[in-house]
Amino acid sequence: MRQDLDRLMRERGLAGLVVLAYDRISPAMYYVTGQQIHYGVYFRSADGRAYLIHDPMERDSAALVGCDHAGFPQHRLPQLFEEEGTYAKAFGRIIGETTETLGIKGPIGLFGDMSGGFAVALVERMRQVNPALVVKDDYPDLLSTARLTKSDDEVEAIRAASRGAVAGMERVRKFLSELKPDGNGFRHNGSGRVTLGDLRRLLHRTFLDNGVAEDGASIVAQGRDAGVPHNHGNDSDELRAGTPILIDIFPGVGSGGYHSDMTRTFCIGKAPQPLKSLHDDVRRAFDSAMGSLKAGELCRDYQERTCDIFEKVGHPTLRSHPGTEEGYCHGLGHGVGLAVHEPPRLGGPPSNKARLEPRMVITVEPGLYYPSRGLGVRIEDLVYVRPDGSMENLTPASYELEVMPRG
Repeated sequence: MRQDLDRLMRERGLAGLVVLAYDRISPAMYYVTGQQIHYGVYFRSADGRAYLIHDPMERDSAALVGCDHAGFPQHRLPQLFEEEGTYAKAFGRIIGETTETLGIKGPIGLFGDMSGGFAVALVERMRQVNPALVVKDDYPDLLSTARLTKSDDEVEAIRAASRGAVAGMERVRKFLSELKPDGNGFRHNGSGRVTLGDLRRLLHRTFLDNGVAEDGASIVAQGRDAGVPHNHGNDSDELRAGTPILIDIFPGVGSGGYHSDMTRTFCIGKAPQPLKSLHDDVRRAFDSAMGSLKAGELCRDYQERTCDIFEKVGHPTLRSHPGTEEGYCHGLGHGVGLAVHEPPRLGGPPSNKARLEPRMVITVEPGLYYPSRGLGVRIEDLVYVRPDGSMENLTPASYELEVMPRG
């Protein structure tokens, strides 16, 4: 959690923490400040002193951070750019000078979204100005470790995003039930043939109605495309009966805020037996994982148990067939927070020794994929491990595969 930052810095022997937001919302900056600062540098020393340099246009947001702060002009950013020739070097100089002023010497954690070349030039100039600084390259890094567990405020934001996700998925199910067959496709209330793009736009409208927004392209895929786990789907495809429609949504609260993540698989009309069997197998693995979650257990063990279930009924897995692109070809889940994919991983190599801890928020998402047969099924819910170790499903919604249209 955010309040663990000072303790983690001391435990890791860090002299300080520096976070750069370079003209975009950075999860790292949001995490350390609690504000959506697009353009700024945040400093924190191991004794808890904090300082923020920011764009003057964001002075109101900067004031809400609750630490000493100043605008870039006060740190002569325009002049430094002219003197240094690049913003990377100008920021490196600002960081070097400011850490020296704050008395930060030794290993630091350096975070932010920037290109590799920008980062190299920044660090080189920073160390020329303050040679006592060393960028710590430990893994998992300081922020990843802190973000493993969530505070009450963070969980409330994730709950809000999850309510929006559930509303979107339920609206899609209702919409599908209202369709009328039209030859090989479907119509809705006199419209033209309904497409995957219509479902995506319906999700967008429902998200907005519930105070959340799509962050990235949700997955709305059909048939063969549903059999490739991260194929986003083709919006121009008309809906077809008897084929899987896989919808994976991960809206967030506000731009760059906390996220949810959930997946359901639908079939309009009666599902062909191969699709029904596949969905039954995924549901069995999903129910087993959800029913066995327990704080303190190794996260990777749930992946092993899921492989046991799938292999027993003849599906290839990454364990039985490394590199397979059919069958079960991904991990069981991951953490969710300011990013859709965060630690911990419910899978990965044997070196993954992470344990399920109270205050973690994780997905459980087994799936089976056979694009060569036009099939793909995934079921996913988001789970909060409460402080007492009990589990809270944040995305409760029907798991039924078949949706019977009217008419």
